[in-house]
Amino acid sequence: MNKFKDKTLLILGSNVGTIDIINYAKKNGAKIVVTDYYDPKDSPGKLVSDYHEKISTDDINGLLDLCEKYKVDGIISGISEFNLLQAKKVCNLLKKPIYFSDQQWNLISHKDSFRKLCEEFNVSCPKTYFLGPISNFISLKNIEYPIVIKPVDGSMSQGVTICSCEDKLQEALQEADKFSDSNRIIIEEFFEGDEFTAHYSIVNGKVNLACMDNRYPVSVNRGSVTTIPIARVFPSTFLSKYLEKENQNVIKMIESINLKSGILFLQGFYNKKKDKFCIFEAGLRCAGEAPYRFIEKVNGLNFLNPIVDLSLETPTKDYDFSKENPYLNGKYCGVISLVTKGGKVSKIEGLEESVSNVKSVIEYECRYKEGEETPSGNTLRQLMIRFVMICDSIDQMKSDINYLNSNINVYNDKGKSMVLKFDEERLSKEFIV
Repeated sequence: MNKFKDKTLLILGSNVGTIDIINYAKKNGAKIVVTDYYDPKDSPGKLVSDYHEKISTDDINGLLDLCEKYKVDGIISGISEFNLLQAKKVCNLLKKPIYFSDQQWNLISHKDSFRKLCEEFNVSCPKTYFLGPISNFISLKNIEYPIVIKPVDGSMSQGVTICSCEDKLQEALQEADKFSDSNRIIIEEFFEGDEFTAHYSIVNGKVNLACMDNRYPVSVNRGSVTTIPIARVFPSTFLSKYLEKENQNVIKMIESINLKSGILFLQGFYNKKKDKFCIFEAGLRCAGEAPYRFIEKVNGLNFLNPIVDLSLETPTKDYDFSKENPYLNGKYCGVISLVTKGGKVSKIEGLEESVSNVKSVIEYECRYKEGEETPSGNTLRQLMIRFVMICDSIDQMKSDINYLNSNINVYNDKGKSMVLKFDEERLSKEFIV
């Protein structure tokens, strides 16, 4: 196919999603330019591109020069929030298309505007106790602890605290304010339940639920801190409840922002005892687990492709909506992680051999190499190694996770294990095996 013949696509960075975008664009005839400040050996997208440059994605003038040099027709990124916003800046300056406007992005990604949007369309969301600049905050009365305090415009779970009593309130406020560019925070009710993430595809203005997971959290440090998704398993065990109670209102909400093509994820909780959902935030991009990787194999659809079509001003004519199936045609898919506790990586043992022996692993990523320093904290940066899996049953998934856990080890410079592993028995509590 040559629908992108004679067109050139500039891709910012080599984050998750980049290789898949490159493969799709090149298969359809486009020339690819990849840029970031890394050497090719540390930037996988450069190794499969037609051209590559060492211009930082933070350098807008440098990016504009690249667009002129290569006569670029479109600019896009993988799923990196920073790089997507940089691509948007360049597109704005050059009047090139990208799948979202500044207004649409802010409406969804800023927690205050998204909360109002949920309320407008009767999408279940937490009760808000305070929303605004920290300088306007005086005190909270008539509330029930615990509460959640977070920056209105934060990401990567940074600055988010679960506050169990008034004694910890000021510390939590300062932590949220530290990670807010706008110095605005939100204080909301703490809703207990099972966590989930749902992805919606938007293609030619039509909105569909692409997938929904059960999110299994783990806390690296003790205390009332946010948790990290050590595992995500699809389809969610409460998908049918979600379709019944929330899906139609969410679709109407997404339709209201008038996207032609795009992807939107939202995060929330489901309380089984109350049979109630609570959706607390969203993003106008694919989340880090990049579920299209297994959706493409089990459903035959990739929701990133229409975004590339739009960037290169090419109509999307081959997206078969009848294949959208959040039940994944009976398969059980997972994104299973090893989570670093922080420190310097001295040795990674058994990774490649173990992956080659587990056929359900369709791909994996290792974010930190031997000799590199890993962060300590409670953010998504702790996700060190991730395995993308497609299984025929939960029993198979449990068995394969057990094998990976038993045969892969990561040691710090003191010779001690430095990762947390997912306990596969947690699956037995929710899935019928």
